[in-house]
Amino acid sequence: MKRLGGIFGSITFRLALAYTLIFGLSVVALFTFVFFSTTDFVVQQKEAAIEADVTGFQETFERSGVTGLIIAINRRANPGTNRDGVYLLVDSVGSTLAGNLQSWPRNAVADDIWVNFSIDGLRQADAEIADVRAKQYVIPGGQQNYMLLVGRDVRDARELRRRLVDSLNLGLAITLALGVVGGFVFSRTIMRRIEAITRTCRRIMSGDLSQRVVVSRQNDELGQLSLGINAMLDQIERLMNGMRQVSDNVAHDLRTPLTRLRSRLEGALRHTANPADRETIEGAIADADSLLATFAALLRIARAEAGSQRAFVDFDIHALIEEVVDLYSPLAEEKGLKFITQLQPGLSARGDPNLIAQALANLIDNAVKYTEQGSVAVALTTQDGRPALVVADTGPGVPEAFRGKVLERLFRLEQSRTSPGSGLGLSLVAAVAKSHGMELKLEDNLPGLRVTLQFPRQKGAASDSKAAEVKPAKPLTTNPRSGPPEPDSVTPAAAAAA
Repeated sequence: MKRLGGIFGSITFRLALAYTLIFGLSVVALFTFVFFSTTDFVVQQKEAAIEADVTGFQETFERSGVTGLIIAINRRANPGTNRDGVYLLVDSVGSTLAGNLQSWPRNAVADDIWVNFSIDGLRQADAEIADVRAKQYVIPGGQQNYMLLVGRDVRDARELRRRLVDSLNLGLAITLALGVVGGFVFSRTIMRRIEAITRTCRRIMSGDLSQRVVVSRQNDELGQLSLGINAMLDQIERLMNGMRQVSDNVAHDLRTPLTRLRSRLEGALRHTANPADRETIEGAIADADSLLATFAALLRIARAEAGSQRAFVDFDIHALIEEVVDLYSPLAEEKGLKFITQLQPGLSARGDPNLIAQALANLIDNAVKYTEQGSVAVALTTQDGRPALVVADTGPGVPEAFRGKVLERLFRLEQSRTSPGSGLGLSLVAAVAKSHGMELKLEDNLPGLRVTLQFPRQKGAASDSKAAEVKPAKPLTTNPRSGPPEPDSVTPAAAAAA
């Protein structure tokens, strides 16, 4: 059903329908011209025949008088001679003298000298009502005048109109049907090729730069587009490989002298007894450590952003989080913070466990670092059938206006500039979330900040994850002053600033 909706909503299908509509309108316009031209021609033929009869009757009257006119009218009114003719000659008091009508029609609608009316029984053994178009004349006869009515049955013209309308309806129905079917076939053919390009682009966006668009026909527009995309991807891959090589070279070339510098500073510190010199050297060592940490963080972010799904594996989220939590819980307890964990077992995901662990470590590290009192809480639960990782603290939080900025590299809030750090912690979290298709949300924890990392839904695992969703036995407290909230209301918080 979703595939059909995609076809019917595609631009190719809409273009096919638009072309069908234009073609249908042209058919209607052409039919209208043919309809009126044909029906008018038939009516004109009828009127021409009436005019010819009238002219003949006038000549007969001039030659033979009323008697000859009566004979001529009765001869023309003979069904064997003229089945469609309608004739009537009456005297001044309305008495019928000749013709195939019993009396002057009462339902005649006058149109100047032309009249239109309906009669039945015009033809023998014909009970249908005839539609008559006739012309009426006054014939002066000396002492009295005569009224002459000459007409034709126009039912065949009416039948022609009906058949033309039926033909139009059938033609339009066939045109629309062919347009819809043709649009469906055309859209499906084009969409198959476009879907192949889209699937390849999605794999490339996930980090697999080796993917290329399959080119089935190089001589059409989509084939040329595929060739252009492949050429662009070749260039991007060469640039990425060059950047990766440069990064590796820079990492090797800078780490080595920085490490040597730090070792020499430590050696100088061991051989210096002067308190002032020792303080200066210790500061230099701290700066070297900060440079090394910043450089390593930048490399990790770059690798996370260029991560390939070829390195993704299925892993147990619960076990991975427990390992990270075990590393940071002593640090929180030493600082006097209440460290709360609530992990739902049985949840798994697909990704790079090392990057996920690094992102979680950054979130917990920031939460502990910027929370002076209260608690830090870590929870693993399910939201909308998908695994969700939440980290919550009771620290200063992040103003709503800066929640997008703190995900940028090297950005730090004013109140966090006095704390150690490089402003890269949340940048790495954002890079990992993007490379894994995870949803990252920063919200208020009242007080503090909450961060939610929601894993993407795995194909074929939606029903399993919903079945595995259970409520934890113990509530997770993120704010002791407000009481323990329900598990679904737990809000994660990461660093007030990275």
